Amino acid sequence: MAFKIDPAFAGLGFPVHVGMLDYDVTVGPSPDELLRSLEEGAELRLSELMGEAASSDPVIANVRAAFKACGKDPSRYRPSSESLTRRIVAGKGLYRINNVVDSGNLTSLMTGLPIGCYDAGKIDGDILLRVGRAGESYEGVGRGPVNLEGLPLLADDKGPFGTPFSDSARTAVTEETEKLIFVLYGLNVDVAHVEAAAEIADTLILRYCQDGLVESAPE
Repeated sequence: MAFKIDPAFAGLGFPVHVGMLDYDVTVGPSPDELLRSLEEGAELRLSELMGEAASSDPVIANVRAAFKACGKDPSRYRPSSESLTRRIVAGKGLYRINNVVDSGNLTSLMTGLPIGCYDAGKIDGDILLRVGRAGESYEGVGRGPVNLEGLPLLADDKGPFGTPFSDSARTAVTEETEKLIFVLYGLNVDVAHVEAAAEIADTLILRYCQDGLVESAPE
């Protein structure tokens, strides 16, 4: 499975640094330690923002600018990292999904980067990062149909399956997932920040999502 970036991004005026990690995983409920880390991460994020909007975070602001350059209104289609942070600011807390998705959400919350967690067994062929075309859509996780036109997205031989806005139901991580593709969308973000985020993600996945560690209950 190869990963490529559409050369058209070179003309959009922002750097693209995408981190793509792959793992063998065991998916299940998040252990208490990970859930506590999510709570602590939310509290830290609130203190960092000091009452400001999620979009004031420099990384989130840069990703929003990348969305706009690609042709999508970031106020209507917010980066997933912004949506997570807005939930924290609104006092709603984070969703609890499973150990893999929760690890991705914690990485996103801590770094401001949109994160994608994909079942590698449901990806067909090579992966291409490109901008969505007119008429393209997919069934988003918990969202229904997502209009992909103007969104940065990942596509395989079957078509689009992930964006830094909302991932597709087709490649969603479930308890049957055994092989994971973990993507850090470094759009208009310095490569050093993406690398640091990848180290956080690697620590979380190896600690909480490998065999024997699941509780039963860049380019």
